[in-house]
Amino acid sequence: MKTTKNNTIQIAGHERPIAGVTAEWLDSRGRNGRRHVEVLGWKRLAALYYANKPGSAVRKSIEREARRCGYTPRVILAINAE
Repeated sequence: MKTTKNNTIQIAGHERPIAGVTAEWLDSRGRNGRRHVEVLGWKRLAALYYANKPGSAVRKSIEREARRCGYTPRVILAINAE
């Protein structure tokens, strides 16, 4: 796995956008059967959220998880931002 300068990552010889890979990983399930976005803490999710562009798949996934937990995305992410 190699990171390139143009915001892509090389996985198995194919160039893929980092944001797309991150969004897929957040929605995939880990060994315990739970989605990664459910397992990560809000501080880590807030860091991922602010590192991505508005409207990106990563931000939408994190906002969806915040709503599922009964939080307003804006409030919970602002509280946990570093």
